[in-house]
Amino acid sequence: MPKILKISAVLALGLSLAGCSLFYPNWGATSLPEETSMETPSASESVEATETAEPEASESPSASAPAKKSAEVVVVFYEVLAEEGILNVVAEMDSAAEKGGSCTLKLVSGSKEKSFTVKSEPSSTYTQCFPFEIPLDELPAGNATFTVLYNSESYEGQSAASSVVIP
Repeated sequence: MPKILKISAVLALGLSLAGCSLFYPNWGATSLPEETSMETPSASESVEATETAEPEASESPSASAPAKKSAEVVVVFYEVLAEEGILNVVAEMDSAAEKGGSCTLKLVSGSKEKSFTVKSEPSSTYTQCFPFEIPLDELPAGNATFTVLYNSESYEGQSAASSVVIP
């Protein structure tokens, strides 16, 4: 009997640790997604947009950086957690493993559009977006669609649209 108990404990521990590997690229993440809005960008976004727009405006097309490669962006998982009050979305860019990119979730419900941006980090053969954990009270209720966009110095791309019902 003690032998069966030991085996059961080892199996339970193994299964629980195996589940942790699904979230490996985000172990130690300490910040939540940053909300950005299309109507009223924050001061840091305005500066960021200005900094990236200035070189394009001042340089000729032949002197600019090479064209970005097309990124394959996939929404791996999403769910509405009504009890916790969040929309949880996990996405990745499958074309390469690279540092320095960002992921933006754009949600459209009727005539309302919301955007949220998170950082990304490389994994073994792909780049994973930090999980989007968006408070439901910041989203318009009803039927909505969303896409995840990936952008870096080398790649840019957009996922297929996904449908979700916001309570």
